[in-house]
Order: sequence, then structure tokens, then C-alpha cells
Amino acid sequence: MDAEKGTINANFVKPETLGSIVTTMLDFAVSHGMSLTAIAQVTDLSAVDYARLDSRISDDAVGNLMSVIAKQWPDTAISMEIARSAPFTMLGGLAQGAQFAHDIEAMLGWFLTNQTIIADQSAVQLEQVESEVAMVVAHPCESQDQGILLEAATGLIWRLLQESTDVEISLLRVEFAIAKPVPIEAYESFFQAPVSFQSGRNALVFSRESLSAPARDANPQMFRFVERHFAELRQQLKSDRYPIALAELRRGIMENATQGEYGAAAAAAKANISLRTAQRLAKQHGTSLNALIDEIRLANAKSFLGDPEIDITTVGEIVGYTDARAFRRAFKRWTGRSPKEYRKQTWGDKA
Repeated sequence: MDAEKGTINANFVKPETLGSIVTTMLDFAVSHGMSLTAIAQVTDLSAVDYARLDSRISDDAVGNLMSVIAKQWPDTAISMEIARSAPFTMLGGLAQGAQFAHDIEAMLGWFLTNQTIIADQSAVQLEQVESEVAMVVAHPCESQDQGILLEAATGLIWRLLQESTDVEISLLRVEFAIAKPVPIEAYESFFQAPVSFQSGRNALVFSRESLSAPARDANPQMFRFVERHFAELRQQLKSDRYPIALAELRRGIMENATQGEYGAAAAAAKANISLRTAQRLAKQHGTSLNALIDEIRLANAKSFLGDPEIDITTVGEIVGYTDARAFRRAFKRWTGRSPKEYRKQTWGDKA
């Protein structure tokens, strides 16, 4: 099973890998002695790329980061260390949603359905042969990073499955596609199952009956709620693509936004082009410079509205509106809802 590179033909960029994965890997690298400056020099990841868990990072950047980590610790089972210690937030909101599923099989199906939310170009499928069921995964950067990312994500999913049920479940075996110079014992200790490399695929292999183990926190009502929410996210990802020609301009807008700057002239300057050129470039690709700015402004506003400690007037100020009424009007124009309505309907009692 192959995973293709994260582009739509030569002209469009897709929203590739979830930022929470990059954040987790960066946290691991920094906690083990690497500096963010050194990482940025090699990977071209800026602060805006890893500051938000819900950002989307290019597969090239993810692959470069994982390659740096692999070279830094060539004789260590880094992926197993990450899988053992990483928070479940590495998987975005998928971990929380999975815990409401009925049983282990439904949890695996959940990851299958929502695989693109973790990484747009990931490939996940369930393969059944007689009494065995295998969750098989692939990602474009696995050859670049020696399979570390996939191994870590697979291990984290296995840990989640174990911690989500009171019934003991076990693996028949674990298979990884990439050969490893590190002792296999580190892998078998983590998975408590036979592990093989150069198998041609990355897979967790279960017995068919083990998948019927009930989830401890199964909640059909909550599961239906999160299903609807993630269906909307998947639909958004399908349409969230933009011309490569606008990549630098969008990056400039995002970097300015971290400083509370949402001006059109400042966006153009950050991209090292004139205001007129930025406006013309946006128009050539079916949008406007103000629309690009509002896209980033809206994403940030939604994020800050999820924090109950930040009042709505302050959210408006953070995203560039000194007039609270102007922010409310703009937000309703963008979403069809007022900020207060959005906060209540989306976050409920959490915000």
C-alpha cells in the first residue's frame, strides 16, 4: 500500500500533516537536547508552523524534521520512546473521539474513516485474512525518516487501544516496512508481541475475536456528535487547498498574525513583494488579498474563541479589530453566526 505525495497536480497545495504531530516531535527533540534554531535551519520550519496544534504542515517539512531526528539518534528506538511518552493530543482530537466508540473494532474504523485529518496523504486500511485483522498504514515520508513517524503513530494508537478497555487485548504480531539498526527488543517490549522489519508493510495484526473488546467509555450519543464534527472537518480539508503561487504570501500573513498584524501592506512586505503585486497575484488566482487575510483572521478567531478565559471583545482585538461591533459583524459575515453563538454551539460549556 502506497501513500502519494501531498499535492494536487503541479498547481495546488493540500493541507498535509496535522501540526500536533510536528509539535510533539519538536517537543521530544528539544527535551533531548536539540535546539529549535538548529532544527529550523535544517527543516525550514518557522515558529508559526509549530505554534498551533491544528495547523497543517507540508509532508516535505515533516519528512525533513523526522530525518533530522533519525540522524541525531541512529542507534535508539526513538519511535518507541515517542509512542510511550507522547500525549494523545499528537493525534489531534481523534484520540478523544475514538474513546467513545463501542469496541476496539469501532475504534480502528474511526481512525480509518478520519485518517486524512491526521495526515492528508496517509493511507490506512483494515485487511482481514481468515481469523486475522491487520491495521495497515503508510505515509509519503516513511522512506525519508526511516519509518519513525509511522512507527510512533502506530505505537500511540496501540497504547490508546490498551488504555481504552478493561479487557486485556493482545497483538498477534507487528510488522514494519523499514529495516532498523536498533535492537528489536525495544519494539517487542513496547508491543508485547513479535515484531518484524522489512516486511513490506506497517501493520498491527490482531486476532478477529480481540476486536470485540468493549471500550470503557463507550457513549453512542457522544460518538455520533464527534462523528458529525469530524465529517465537517474532512469536508473542509477537501476544499482547503490553495495555489502554490500564493504560498509565500499566505505564510507572510500567518507570520504577521502571530504579532497581531493583519494589514494588507504588511502582508505584502512580509512576502517581499509590493502591495500592488500582492493584490494582482491574489486576483490572478481567483481571490483577493483581503480575503486571504480574513481566512487567517477567521481561523485564529475560532481558535481563541475556544478559550473561556478570553472574552469576545479581546478576541476581536487580538485578530485586529479595535471596534468590538466591527468584529462581530465581520465574524457573522464569515460564518453566519455571531462570535457568541459560535462559541456556545461549538465549544458549549468548555468555553
